[in-house]
Amino acid sequence: MKKIVAAFIYVVMMESLKILKDKGLKATPQRIALIEVLLEHPHLDIEAIHDRLREKIPSISVATIYNNLKALQNAGIVREVKIPFHKPLYEVDLVYHIHAVCKRCGRIKDVNVDYRELFSKFRDMVKDEILGIDAVLIVECEECKS
Repeated sequence: MKKIVAAFIYVVMMESLKILKDKGLKATPQRIALIEVLLEHPHLDIEAIHDRLREKIPSISVATIYNNLKALQNAGIVREVKIPFHKPLYEVDLVYHIHAVCKRCGRIKDVNVDYRELFSKFRDMVKDEILGIDAVLIVECEECKS
């Protein structure tokens, strides 16, 4: 089991380094740790990110986290997820998707969609260039239905 966990951590770290390199950003320990946390635990708010990062870097400040989140957002690596009645959440933005949020329990689920088809449909409706879509589906999850 230890070997599997170690292999997973190695893959996550290599993916973090590759993401930063591809976007032309310095691979600082704070950025690597931030990406690792968000890859392991998507949809975290700033407090949860801070709690998890302090396990890796005890002296990290909330200001450092905000600054690195902003740099990673500007590079298109991290996305802020805006969900009604929630604090802003953050995730690594590797694949285009929208979110489904259970109205009862608040569970968030990623929903992969064909963004080209989605953009095309909306472009036909609004007759303007679509730069992005930020959609949240409000649902009742299977667990809450039971």
